[in-house]
Amino acid sequence: NTNFADLEVTRSLRVTAYLDDSANAGNRTVNLPRGKSSIAAGVAAVTITNSLVTANSHVAVSLEFTDATLTSILTVVPGAGSFTVIGNANATANTKIGWLVVGP
Repeated sequence: NTNFADLEVTRSLRVTAYLDDSANAGNRTVNLPRGKSSIAAGVAAVTITNSLVTANSHVAVSLEFTDATLTSILTVVPGAGSFTVIGNANATANTKIGWLVVGP
């Protein structure tokens, strides 16, 4: 077992496994610790199925495209095998997000 409480980063942290799947908007499956996805036009949320995620994971998410209506991320909800990103409004266009899974 890995004890994440013992992780100390003094200069930088590099996570190389990565997938930019943002061209395919909507719910997706990406089993890597980081990636890019898109919230589809007409909805405010996206669910990423990811075998690395548990209910105790921390998932950091950032908007990488400013939509006319979806202008911020309200919450990220991790669960067993997936996480859901919820924005403040339905997007008027596909809206790219970047994400990073940290923890158990």
